[in-house]
Amino acid sequence: MAKIHLMKKELANLIAAGEVIERPASVVKELVENSIDAGSKNIFISFSYKGGRSSILVKDDGSGMDREDAKMCFLRHASSKIKSEYDLARIKTLGFRGEAIPSIASVAKITLVTSTGDEEGTKVISEPGEELVISDAMSRKGTTFQVDDLFFNTPARLKYLKSEKSETYALVELVEHLALAFPEISFQLVVDEKEIFKTSNHGDLLEAVQKIYGNSLALSLYSFKKEGVAYSFSGFTSKPEVSYSKKYNISIFLNNRFIYSYKLSKAIEEAYKDFLPPLRYPFTILKIDTDSSLVDVNVHPTKKEVRISLENEIALDVKREIESLLRLKKPIYEASDDSRSSSILVNDMKVADSLKTEVVTKKEESKEENRLFVPISYESRIAPSTTSFKKVEEDEKEFSDKPFTGKLEAMHPVGQILDTYIICSCEDGFYLIDQHAAAERINFEKAEFQFKNITSTSVPLFPIILDLSFKEQQNLDDKHINALKEMHIIIEAFGEKTIKVIEIPTFLNVNEQKDIISDIIHTTLNDEKCNPIDLLRHTIADIACKRSIKANRLLSTYEMEKLIADLARCENPANCPHGRPTMIKIKKTDIEKMFRRTGF
Repeated sequence: MAKIHLMKKELANLIAAGEVIERPASVVKELVENSIDAGSKNIFISFSYKGGRSSILVKDDGSGMDREDAKMCFLRHASSKIKSEYDLARIKTLGFRGEAIPSIASVAKITLVTSTGDEEGTKVISEPGEELVISDAMSRKGTTFQVDDLFFNTPARLKYLKSEKSETYALVELVEHLALAFPEISFQLVVDEKEIFKTSNHGDLLEAVQKIYGNSLALSLYSFKKEGVAYSFSGFTSKPEVSYSKKYNISIFLNNRFIYSYKLSKAIEEAYKDFLPPLRYPFTILKIDTDSSLVDVNVHPTKKEVRISLENEIALDVKREIESLLRLKKPIYEASDDSRSSSILVNDMKVADSLKTEVVTKKEESKEENRLFVPISYESRIAPSTTSFKKVEEDEKEFSDKPFTGKLEAMHPVGQILDTYIICSCEDGFYLIDQHAAAERINFEKAEFQFKNITSTSVPLFPIILDLSFKEQQNLDDKHINALKEMHIIIEAFGEKTIKVIEIPTFLNVNEQKDIISDIIHTTLNDEKCNPIDLLRHTIADIACKRSIKANRLLSTYEMEKLIADLARCENPANCPHGRPTMIKIKKTDIEKMFRRTGF
């Protein structure tokens, strides 16, 4: 019995404008969503570009169509999924408008082979402006769509297609999202006769992540889950030590449909605010299940933007769940096995312990005095901590030899309050300097200076192996390898989908090298247009933060003077790399106003 019927005119008018076939990925989206709705367990997608006119094959083992439905699916507003206004308010399928096949058929040549498995199959050949050619076909259950010469009759649309690589990347990303949304379905993607990935139909989301993104990422994920009455959600999110400079690794699915949601994406970012530096983002897959009546998917032709009745409540719960998970699993960082690093750590701990003992003793002695800051006479007896000032190497010494920029007026430290802020006197008042923010600015410009003046490379202490996305694999050519070489990063292929970093800039230390090198490589291979310093800015800022003097730490006079001297060499001494002020000036006139000494 036929399942497809023509919609009523009134119902058709309730539905937004028809599907827009903008690019090859749009075709694949519509065909694969139909395969999913047909109950397929295995879907094969093959794609080749052919100089701008794509050839697309989508083959499934779903329920198939009988002959009447095979003809009816080429008619506009014909649907097996929407019969009334009630169905429109409770959409549970991915496709529903009944315009996917007619829209594709109007701009391409289609060959359809389908069968329900109970009777002889049907073959339909469609060309724009021509009558359908219908014949018998094999009776294998399922449906195969072959789409050729996309936009051959609309050359104006061809002009708006992006490059071959860009169109291919968009298609691969689309199929990746579908595979993550439906781990119970096996997706096999082939591009230009090369298999990109193949997932199983075991229903294991983590296994799908591993097949698409590689072992390293899959091993770095935490799982989360929350069951509710009106909605439930689950997914995976990365450990804080795995982060990215872009948001594109946050994927949100609503009732198995990939969507864009600013509020939900922001909730995930907020959950990481105490665990990642600014402008660093996690890898997260969030899958939300809710009653279809609470969702309006009929607001955008591609159905990526939807309206969710409880979006604010879901966002708040997502933030709380991920935040509590991260606090529960807060990582414990261990020292490297490198003997040099270990010895430094041991020395730092000894200095810290002796410093702590002396400070506690002194505080006990001076409780009655209740002093606001530690006098210089006391501070001068404490040796500089190795935590802040290790033996500088040649490139770091070059920064220390830089002349003062003249952007910081003459000042000298008087003392320290709250073990965090340095008081410095100047000609017409005094400054309060945030020692951590100031150290961040210094270390940022120092790292930036070192990167601009790289003179040598070294072999990483520990192997750096990186998994590459499809786009990155395609760009692993001489042009991109040489671009990395210009930044003193030498890589080589290490298996089919991974690379090995064999040389890096010397100034990076063992704790920083993987994050910054990973950012440079991924951004370069993704053709993100920015110069190396712009590319590294936020990563270097993160490194500067890790290297910097922390708040609540007692400083010696030498350390305070060294900090101010280095700050005076900075191009922007007034702000840390994240935009916070490093210092606040209080003028003599401000003090006189507070003591009401003006007007006499």
